[in-house]
Amino acid sequence: MKKTKFAVLFTALMVILGLSSCLGDPDPYFTGTEIMKVKGFMGLYSFESAGKYTVEPTNAEAITSEINTEFAVVTYKYDTRTITQGASSIQGEILNLLPINDFGFTSGEMESNAPIHTVGATVNFFDKTNVFINLTYYYKDSSNAADLKTELDKHRFVIYKATAEEDPDVKDNTMVLYLNHIVADPEINDERLSAGTETRHFDLNYVLGGSEPETIIIKFKYSSKSTMDDAKESEIRINYKSIIDQYFGNNTNI
Repeated sequence: MKKTKFAVLFTALMVILGLSSCLGDPDPYFTGTEIMKVKGFMGLYSFESAGKYTVEPTNAEAITSEINTEFAVVTYKYDTRTITQGASSIQGEILNLLPINDFGFTSGEMESNAPIHTVGATVNFFDKTNVFINLTYYYKDSSNAADLKTELDKHRFVIYKATAEEDPDVKDNTMVLYLNHIVADPEINDERLSAGTETRHFDLNYVLGGSEPETIIIKFKYSSKSTMDDAKESEIRINYKSIIDQYFGNNTNI
């Protein structure tokens, strides 16, 4: 239950529109939810899909806060009768909007001072370089929204590219990334007894440098407790080249 509660509260701290029920909608209406690229600015936002079509909000006035992230999870509804074949733009009502925070990137090695509970084994690709990873980590819960936001702001997730001297798994065709969880006050990790999940975005352009590795290994420290005492090494592997070849081919629009 704590994971569900975290997701609801975390969402409430973001730019959120009330999720409208679609039950009883006439048959021509379609409702979808997907990760989309945020374009424009306050009053003139639009949202681009991985399929390169754009949703233009019919209720732009409902977005009352700046969206300060490059991507967001967007739920939208539109009338299929208004769509013409080959259309690149959809006029749709935005029902729910959750901005996606970024992983940080550092060129200098860092050390985690807080564990991660779980890193999702499935990595979602928007294109060749924009990827999304689900994280579950420990936090200190609060019924006070301001206190909860303060707590969540203390957590940073930073990615560092390992060298061959630092990690034996680094090869010509294998890239290793260290995912570090940094908190501002590790001395209270034992008070972080709730676990919550969120999606984070990372731009692989920071680490690829024009290369196209066969495999990307992401290593991190995990624990079933909120402290580092029993933290162990874990990893997920991404078959990067096969994914790019299968889903993106020779498309250079990244």
